[in-house]
Amino acid sequence: VDDRTIDSHIKRLRKKFKAVDENFNQIETLYGVGYRYKDTGLAA
Repeated sequence: VDDRTIDSHIKRLRKKFKAVDENFNQIETLYGVGYRYKDTGLAA
C-alpha cells in the first residue's frame, strides 16, 4: 500500500460528497496525523 492511498480515497470521497452538497466540509485534514470526520450533530 502506497503512502498516498488514503489521501486519494479521501479526495474521491470529498468529491462525491461535494457533488451532493456543495457545502460539505466534514472531513478535516489534521497535518501529520491524518483525517477526522467532524460530526455536525444533524440527523438525516
